[in-house]
Amino acid sequence: MDSTTNVENIESQIIEVAKQMFLENGYKNTNMCDIASAVGINRTTLHYYFNTKDKMFEAVFGTIIKSFLPKIKDILLNDDTFFEKTDKIIDEYFRVFLTSPYLPSFIMGEINRDIKHLLSVAYSIDFANYLQILIKTIKDEMDKGNIKRMPIHIVFMSFISQITFPFIAKNLIQEILNSKDEELGKIIEEWKPIVSMQIRNLLMING
Repeated sequence: MDSTTNVENIESQIIEVAKQMFLENGYKNTNMCDIASAVGINRTTLHYYFNTKDKMFEAVFGTIIKSFLPKIKDILLNDDTFFEKTDKIIDEYFRVFLTSPYLPSFIMGEINRDIKHLLSVAYSIDFANYLQILIKTIKDEMDKGNIKRMPIHIVFMSFISQITFPFIAKNLIQEILNSKDEELGKIIEEWKPIVSMQIRNLLMING
């Protein structure tokens, strides 16, 4: 294995370990020493790759965003009907959140901790472009008369709240229903068509 490959492997390990710690513990409760220890390197080596926790956060959050936003962009730009697109986007978000169930709570925590920092990281990895495509898609569909005309923020809040709540309230749902992680996964899968139906009820003409 050459030195370049070794460096890339170590960097990938650091990002993956940091990702798990950030998601489970939040930014504030994650420290560089714990990350270095979990990877099996010393603090000096860790600083060679990421000299601050902010730099590490940027790399981790960038990895998370880039794992699914390009897929969302592809869905938005294809020739499907609007509601076919929303169904596929719902599927993609649930896939990501089921793989990383702490992600919604982590994002909410960062919104409350330092929204400016979170947005600066998001915009540095072209989040604004995806947002513009999404807004344009919705407005175009309204202009064509394919969906009801209403404020974009209402559409966003309806969509985001219905997708993220089961994950943000994961512990509450499990406690009330006395369920385990695998049962929660089944409950969330049953929730997906309900989200789709409610989006249709909100936006479908004469719906």
